[in-house]
Amino acid sequence: MDEARKEALRQRAREVVAQNAQAGVPAPLFGADKEWLNVSRTLASERDLAGKLVLLDFWTYCCINCMHVLPDLAWLEERFAGEPFTVVGVHSAKFANERDVQRVREAVLREGIAHPVVVDRDFDIWKRFGVRAWPTLVLVGPDGRMLGQVSGEGQRAVLDALIEAALELYHAIPGAFDATPLPLRLERERALPRELRFPGKLLADAALARLWVADSGNHRVLELDLDGKFLRQFGSGTAGFEDGEAADAMLRGPQGLARIENALYVADTLNHALRKIDLRTGSIETVAGNGRQGYERGRTLPARGAALNSPWDLRVVGDELWIAMAGLHQVWSYDPRSGSVRPLAGDGSEQRRDGAFELAAFAQPSGLARLGSRVLLADSESSSVRVLDLDTRRVSTLAGGAEDPRNLFHFGDEEGAGFGRRFQHPLAIECAPDGDPERALVYVADTYNHQVKLLDPETGTVSRYAGASSAGLVDGECEGARFCEPGGLSLAGDTLFVADTNNHCVRAIDLVEHTVRTLALEGVPITLPREARSIGAEELPHLPQTIAHPQVRRRLPTGACELVLRVPLAEGESLASGAPSQFRAMREGGLVAAKLVTGPLESAETRIPLGVAGPGLVRVQALVYVCGADGACRLRSHDWRIDIEENERAPRVLALDIE
Repeated sequence: MDEARKEALRQRAREVVAQNAQAGVPAPLFGADKEWLNVSRTLASERDLAGKLVLLDFWTYCCINCMHVLPDLAWLEERFAGEPFTVVGVHSAKFANERDVQRVREAVLREGIAHPVVVDRDFDIWKRFGVRAWPTLVLVGPDGRMLGQVSGEGQRAVLDALIEAALELYHAIPGAFDATPLPLRLERERALPRELRFPGKLLADAALARLWVADSGNHRVLELDLDGKFLRQFGSGTAGFEDGEAADAMLRGPQGLARIENALYVADTLNHALRKIDLRTGSIETVAGNGRQGYERGRTLPARGAALNSPWDLRVVGDELWIAMAGLHQVWSYDPRSGSVRPLAGDGSEQRRDGAFELAAFAQPSGLARLGSRVLLADSESSSVRVLDLDTRRVSTLAGGAEDPRNLFHFGDEEGAGFGRRFQHPLAIECAPDGDPERALVYVADTYNHQVKLLDPETGTVSRYAGASSAGLVDGECEGARFCEPGGLSLAGDTLFVADTNNHCVRAIDLVEHTVRTLALEGVPITLPREARSIGAEELPHLPQTIAHPQVRRRLPTGACELVLRVPLAEGESLASGAPSQFRAMREGGLVAAKLVTGPLESAETRIPLGVAGPGLVRVQALVYVCGADGACRLRSHDWRIDIEENERAPRVLALDIE
C-alpha cells in the first residue's frame, strides 16, 4: 500500500473512531462467568479491561480464516507493545467438540496464542455483540464504548489504522487509560516439551520400511523406521522459512507429505509453501510458494514465485502432485516437470457443491487419497468425503454433508450411507490397498469425533472402526481404543499409522487383529524451548512412553527417611539445563506421612525428604530430560508404586534408579 492510501486509511479511521466514541454505544459486559485461558484468574470486562483499548477476536479453532488472522494479531500486539492495548480472543465454537475447554487449550498451544482467551461455549458473548461470522474483530475503547468492527481475514492495515486512531484520541483524555497489567499466565509456560508436538500428517512406506512424520508443533519432519526408531530429522526445529541442509533449514507448521522417488515433498502450511527434501542428502529447498499468503484462484503460475494459501495435504496423481489448498477451498496441482502450479478443482467459494471441476466448491479440503481413477478428499468444514473423478472431471459427494451445499453445520456421528451427519470435521483419508479399486477399503480420520471410520467407496456406507466418541489415550481392541483429534493416516502393509495429533503421538492400527497400540518412539530428539520453565509438578502427565514399574514392597523405619532418585548418565550426558525435569511423590493410603512432595530434579542424584509414620502405599513419578554431548535431548518418564512396611532395622534411604 502506497503512502497516500495509507494516509487516507488513517484519516478514515480517525473519523470512524471519533464518530463511534461520540455515539457512545456501550460494549456488552462479559467474562465473569466464563472459563479463561492464558490468565491466572477469571477476567471480567468491567473490572479488568476497563481503561484499556481492547481488540476482541471472535474465532473458532477449526476455521482456516481464523488461523490466518492470528499472525496479524501477533503483529499488532508487537506493533503496539507498551501501549494500553490488548487482544482478547473470544472462542465461540462451531463444532460440538470445540466447546470443550481442554480442546480450546490445545488449540491455543497449537497456534501459539499469547493473549487472553475466553471460552464462549454457548455463543453468549457472540450473541451479545451481534456477531454473525468467523472471524470478526471488535474494537472497544477504554471507556467501554464500541469503536469499530470488521469481519474476515486480511484486515491488518484497517485494524492498525483503527487502533492507532483510538490511541491518539484517548491519550488526549487525562486518566482515560489504566496501565495495570493483566494477570497473564500463558498456557505454553505449563506445556511439556515432547518428542512429538501436535503431529499433523505422516507417510508410511512398507517397501522402504520408513515412516515420515510431520512434527508440526516442532516445525520439523522426522524419519523413523516402522517400529518408531529415530533415523533423521529434517529442519532445525525452529519456525522459519529457510532452505539449506537438514539441520539448518527451517519449516513452519508442516503438514502433508508425499514421495516421488528420492524426493519427499512437504506441505509447509504456515509458510504457504511446498518444500522438497532430498532423501539422499537431507537438504531442503522450496519448489513452490514465496512465503506469502496468496488469493489467486484461476491461473497457472510459476511455482517458485507463486503465493499459496495454507496447503494442507499432498498426493501423487500421475506425474503431478495434488495439493489440498485449504486456505483457498480448492485442489491445486504442482507439476515438477514445468515448475508450475495451478488450480484444478473448486471455484474458491466455501461450500459443498458438486459438479464439474471448475464449478464445484469445497470447504477447507484437508486430506487426499488415490483410488484408481478417483481422488478422495476429506472436506473438513462440510464434514463430508468428496470424490474427484479423473475420467469425467466431475466432483461428487460420497458421504456426509447436507443436501443444501451452503449448509456447513451438518455434522455428527452417525453410521449409514449418503448425506447425513456422518463426520465431524474429518482431516485425513486413506485407501487400502492404495489405488486398487477392486479390493479397496477407505479409512477416514473423523477428527472431532476422535475416531477412525470405515467408508465403503462404492455405496458410501460409513461405519465406526476404531475409537470411542470421546477423547482419550487408550490402546487395545479397536472398539475400545481412544484417540484425541487424529489428523493424519498412512498405510504400510497391514498397519494403518495414525497421527494422533492432540495426544502428541503416533498410533498403529493392526488391520488383521483390529487392535491399536501407541508407537514406542526410540531416540527422537526433543526440541527444548529457549526459556524452559517448570510446568508445575502437580500437572505431571502420564506419557505414552512412561515406564510403569511393577508394584514393589520396601521396608523403612519410622520417622525421617530419604527418597533418592538417581539418573545414570552416560559419558557426555547431562540433565537438560532449564528443562522441567521433576518428581512427584504422594501417599495413596495408610500412614506414610508424605502426602505430596514435589520439586525439580536438579542433579543426577536428587534427595527427597520422606516421613514415615506407618505402612502405606507411595506413588513416585519422575520426568527427566537428558541431553547428550551433541545437544540432542531425550525424555525419560517413570512411575513407581511402592508398598511401605515398617522395620526399625531397615536403612532410612529408599533409592530408585531412572534408567
